Amino acid sequence: MDRTPTRYNTSTATSSFQTKHTKYSIQSSTESMGFKNIAIFGAGGSNIGYHVLQALVNDGNYNVTVIARAASKTTFPESVSVVKINDFNDHPQLVKALKGQDVLLSAIGFEGYAVQYQLIDAAIEAGVPRLVPSEWGFDNDDPANRDLSPILYVKTKLVEYLRSKESASFSWTALATSIWLEWYVRLRAQVTKIQLLTLSRALDAQFLGIDPIKHSVQYWRDGTHEFSCTTLPYSAAAALQVLQLPAEQTANKRIFVSAFEASQRQIVAELEKQQGVQYTAVPFDADKTVQEAKAKWDAEQDIPAAYTTLVAAAVLPEYKANFETVGKQPLLQGMDGVTLPKLTLEGVVREWLKAKSG
Repeated sequence: MDRTPTRYNTSTATSSFQTKHTKYSIQSSTESMGFKNIAIFGAGGSNIGYHVLQALVNDGNYNVTVIARAASKTTFPESVSVVKINDFNDHPQLVKALKGQDVLLSAIGFEGYAVQYQLIDAAIEAGVPRLVPSEWGFDNDDPANRDLSPILYVKTKLVEYLRSKESASFSWTALATSIWLEWYVRLRAQVTKIQLLTLSRALDAQFLGIDPIKHSVQYWRDGTHEFSCTTLPYSAAAALQVLQLPAEQTANKRIFVSAFEASQRQIVAELEKQQGVQYTAVPFDADKTVQEAKAKWDAEQDIPAAYTTLVAAAVLPEYKANFETVGKQPLLQGMDGVTLPKLTLEGVVREWLKAKSG
């Protein structure tokens, strides 16, 4: 993982937050549901935890605490309380860290996912009424998704555990945000072990088989299936909206988030239009790739293979990641009181190109 210390924008505007190129406006209504004290686990780096933290800090209506590993070198805004944990198996230490929190939101990556079981138990004992697990993906209750991806299977088991803990004083909310269109996985072999080095933002790392640098594409089947798309900042805005809704409206539910739907071919067409080049289609057998990835995971617990199955979950129709078209419910955009920024494929590509040239 990237260990470079991360510094945060400490602006405290109460109605907006801003990434490098995009400013999103959202409505704040903490009075409607009483969630005021928010703890985040997994806020380091530049992935979803960073963006959720940025949104909370810039909203200005929350008391934010970061739960971090003792070895973390990330620096946070002065307005954020930071609690360092020496040992996540130390239940009393976790309970103490979570006392007084209204929500524990997790953004931990797959490699550290199991820690959430300890956090759930500690949150319940500490009296935390709401937990948001680190899902940020697909409909993990769909058996097809669970059977496809070890990542989705692990996430399903965690939600099953949360369901077993539901009570009048404890509930959970999961967010299914599908593919972050600007997200990528960079992997590198080191000695004989494959290590996950970084999850970051860039179309140029081919997570969807699209290479905007070499202007080539590997189409999964014919590349025409449209799937739900979001971005990291948009998903952070969605998380903030969920926190601002009445608690009973989101309790013990997976909320689906979809800014728009697009296919590989539509993404490539937009890149071609804005870059002024034509992409070359590279021969690719999607179904064989999925079979090989699943076999490699079973044999070696290979992390890159696991992430390959996530691409399949997004771009192949049998996994139903086109949340709006197939009618997944509840869809955040259709819930009363929700106001999210308009996001388009054209705009995401434009912002990526702007960032790339900058």
